Amino acid sequence: MLNNHRLDKMTTTQAADAIRRAKVALIPVGATEQHGPNLVCGVDWRIAEEIANRVAAAVDPFAVVVPAVPFGLSAHHLDFPGTIHVSAATFASLCRDIASSLARHGIHKIVFVNGHKGNENILGVIVAELTYDLGIEAASSFWITQGSDAIERHRSTERWGHGCEIETSVAMAVDMGLVSEVLEPGDLIEEYGAYEDNYAPFALTSARTFASRTRNGVFGDATLATKSAGEEIINAAVERTADFIRDFVVRPPRAQRPANSQAHKEAES
Repeated sequence: MLNNHRLDKMTTTQAADAIRRAKVALIPVGATEQHGPNLVCGVDWRIAEEIANRVAAAVDPFAVVVPAVPFGLSAHHLDFPGTIHVSAATFASLCRDIASSLARHGIHKIVFVNGHKGNENILGVIVAELTYDLGIEAASSFWITQGSDAIERHRSTERWGHGCEIETSVAMAVDMGLVSEVLEPGDLIEEYGAYEDNYAPFALTSARTFASRTRNGVFGDATLATKSAGEEIINAAVERTADFIRDFVVRPPRAQRPANSQAHKEAES
């Protein structure tokens, strides 16, 4: 099934046929970073890859999937071994180059399927640059956002989000090999300045390392994770991302919209 969508698993002849049918390319992006004692360091990009594969299957034949980008913005995890960080400039340059290569072969719509919260801000910039500067319409999905209602049903802790009951559940649904046999709850450090706790109301944006917030690199309580919860969260994220793509692929490309039309002027105002 994956060969119907995964460009890296096709010959160039097969890729040409797939690209002819496709309207959008999915680019999984993640990170290689510590997740404490609970999850392997590559879990973020593996989750992104799995969701991208499932989305492509759901919208077949309208999407192709490229190999996952396994590195992201992870400077806040560098105090823990196993973390590899790339700069925002490096990450953005790689994403732009991948999108430009796909555009050369005829795919001018891109969806980044993200598996790492640290990538969210730069992905917003990349989406805007691709769309407005390079004429490649782009969007970015994140399973935590698209699956937020399912997450709320299964969240058990206030400070969750990394190696926690939610991410561990999702990892279980992707591949049990991503999950440690012995799971630990987060060992939190509750020391924050005024309005610095981003789990509390009115927080400012500030830079805090994970080592300043948790002793073992974990939030939440992974001992409460279940595979069934992970499947529910993934299914919600896949369904909503697929719904978006079905609308996205039938939207006329910006380059084909008449710049002087009244509808165009109204849409841009």
